[in-house]
Amino acid sequence: MAVKMSCPFCQTQVEYAIENSPEWYRDPSLPVYRINCHDKCRQYWLEAISDPHPHIDPSILGFLDSLDDEQRTFISESTRYACDNGILIVYSRNALQYLATDWHYAKAAVMSFELNDVSFRISGAGFDVANMLFFLDTEDARFTLRLHRAGTSIHKIRSEIYWLQALWDKERVKTLSPVPGRDGEMVQCVSPNDLPSRYATVYDWILGETLNTLPTAEKTPELIRGLGTMVGRMHHVSETLELPNWFTRPRYDMDWVTSKVETALETDMNASTEAFAKLSSLPSRFSQFAIEQGEGRDVFGLIHSDMAPHNIIISDGHPCPIDVIQFGFGYYISDILTVSRHLSEDEQTIFFQGYQEIRSLPKDYHQQLALFKDLHML
Repeated sequence: MAVKMSCPFCQTQVEYAIENSPEWYRDPSLPVYRINCHDKCRQYWLEAISDPHPHIDPSILGFLDSLDDEQRTFISESTRYACDNGILIVYSRNALQYLATDWHYAKAAVMSFELNDVSFRISGAGFDVANMLFFLDTEDARFTLRLHRAGTSIHKIRSEIYWLQALWDKERVKTLSPVPGRDGEMVQCVSPNDLPSRYATVYDWILGETLNTLPTAEKTPELIRGLGTMVGRMHHVSETLELPNWFTRPRYDMDWVTSKVETALETDMNASTEAFAKLSSLPSRFSQFAIEQGEGRDVFGLIHSDMAPHNIIISDGHPCPIDVIQFGFGYYISDILTVSRHLSEDEQTIFFQGYQEIRSLPKDYHQQLALFKDLHML
């Protein structure tokens, strides 16, 4: 007979089991409670201690006791949505503290915008304690709310908005559309309960389905060609856009590659000899590439930097890039590789044709793609 307890989040009777934490968690030897709250919170884990017998960390239960019903409901709904989107969660006292703290930020941020009767929850992919992403629901619309990492430069965020607006204004690339706050400003600063200030931005919702979940039958040649023209139009904007002097975004250049390789070599101690050699060769290979290509605006400019299928919404048959949190200055071929590597050989041919309707590809683009495919190991 299954052992039952009250779910610490929603208080319903749930099944649970005491086991070692999942292999992907930080300490596989740590005991955890696996909570199977099928109807509401789905499945999650709570850190436990084993002195003298395994039981839920008392600091977790004490913290949950300090929350009100609205905060508990937020944690419950966020957990369910994350689980439904394939995100597995082990909650520690700190993880719950982050979530509850960001509830305060999100609640304060919502008040800064002209939105009424709003409910909000964390997105399925938003369990990033630095840059939390929330879904906001009103009676007749949905929005996304981004709480930016504490200490993020306002110019970095304004640069994101500037680029997004340019994509639409200059090439009609449909993407995230920023929503102004009550004071007319796109970036709002919130500091609830004397917490450190953080910036918040809200964007309109793009109705559709992500490319990675789109049924195969709907991935038509016309759609794949449209992917190519979309990326080409984005790069055409980057190639010609005049940037204000406050514009600031990260650079994916030689310094970035060197830093990423050094980190990878330090952390991946179990890499095979072949993988280690391949990784070690990347800085010199990229350096030679950068010397040959230079950083002219025809090859190097603003790129999305994370245009994987889950970051492309298909809306009314048209691809729309989303989640531009990593966008910055880099080689256009990087974006091309990020999209094309998820396509079949026949689809790649159509994608490249679509891109070249807008911009030319380098004559040796296949060799360049091979280099950037290896860079994606970082």
